[in-house]
Amino acid sequence: MRRPVRYAGALLAALVLLCLPGNALAAPRADAGDRLTVWLMWGSVPQPVLDQLKGEFEQDHPGVQVDVRMQGWGGIQERLETQLASDGPDAPDVVEIGTTATPYFASKGLLQDLGARADALGSAQWIPSLRASGAWQGKQYGVPLYAASRVVIYRTDLFEQAGITPPRDQAQWLRATRELARAHRAEPGFQPLYLAGQNWYVFSGLLHDRGGDLATYDDGRWHGGLATPAAREALHTYRALQSFSLAPKDQDEAHPFQYEELAKGQVGQMIGLPWERADAERINPALKGKLGMFPVPGPDADRPGSVFLGGSNTAVSARSKHAGLAADWVARISGPDYQKRIATANGNLPNRLSLAQEIDDPAVQVQARAAANGHTAPVDPRWPLVEADPNPVKTLLTDVLTGRPAPLAGRRADAALEARLNG
Repeated sequence: MRRPVRYAGALLAALVLLCLPGNALAAPRADAGDRLTVWLMWGSVPQPVLDQLKGEFEQDHPGVQVDVRMQGWGGIQERLETQLASDGPDAPDVVEIGTTATPYFASKGLLQDLGARADALGSAQWIPSLRASGAWQGKQYGVPLYAASRVVIYRTDLFEQAGITPPRDQAQWLRATRELARAHRAEPGFQPLYLAGQNWYVFSGLLHDRGGDLATYDDGRWHGGLATPAAREALHTYRALQSFSLAPKDQDEAHPFQYEELAKGQVGQMIGLPWERADAERINPALKGKLGMFPVPGPDADRPGSVFLGGSNTAVSARSKHAGLAADWVARISGPDYQKRIATANGNLPNRLSLAQEIDDPAVQVQARAAANGHTAPVDPRWPLVEADPNPVKTLLTDVLTGRPAPLAGRRADAALEARLNG
């Protein structure tokens, strides 16, 4: 998932906050010919919404030109680090950064602490795990731009034929999946649930459901949580779910893309992001009208399962020569008005769950129910090192699925994880 970053300079400290539409900060003084350079990722903000925001911003700041430069995710970490450290004319003032990468750029001194403006930006209303993703050492550097939570995408027609309804807890989910398997036992290649062997996002949710975490910080260092009783329980459930799938045990959900497997018509369910439903329908139009969604079930029916919340933050560059303008842009794009517009157009989650209730989109509603029990990765600048190949959490899953005892595999994964986070 993608995530953003932002920064406001010394000029911002002199601004007087006003209650403006969209949660904007007071308009800073602008000089004719000022250019605000904004880096956004392709697809994060629909072009019509972006055009409207750009037009309104330039109208409210006469003489200011907003130069929006769209970026691709490939190699973005290196490009951001280079440009945020630059004083060149093309250096960005506002950037979008993935949630798990935000602490890295903050720790490098490349972003402005916006903590003093957090109340005006509406931080108390942000989804808690998103707010945490933009913070580092007690300071707020990133403002949530959007989020997405994983849901179960399922074949409504196959559920109806088998007499199954969307389950509310994990025990019901396993029973329903077994029933789906029995209903199609004569169909070679049918998978009642597609789950890649190395989908660490799903495993992380199962671990949180049982009170565990991938790693915890104590006494000045990180301690892995992959050899704990909670991890063993989560691994047991993951192994039970993955047993229904023909997916490779040593590959993740992008190898092959799981929505491509769903599109083949022989998959009853998969755990994915809402837009993967549209991807499957695009590949196989015969699935249109046959794919529904429900929250990933939790251990009991009282609340949905914990899900990994991915997304982006926006941030202001520490070297921005237009820090006040940059902060105003961040305030507008993260405020209620544009949050609703972006979520309505893209089907993702706004940064406030209260806004999700105002959006008439089943995908947004299902994500909002799931996100109520959402979480993110441990907040540390070195976390991207954990996600780098070979990801020790992925290795743990493959080890357990191929017969290595969970305690032994967990200890080995913890050692690798701790070496990266404490290095």
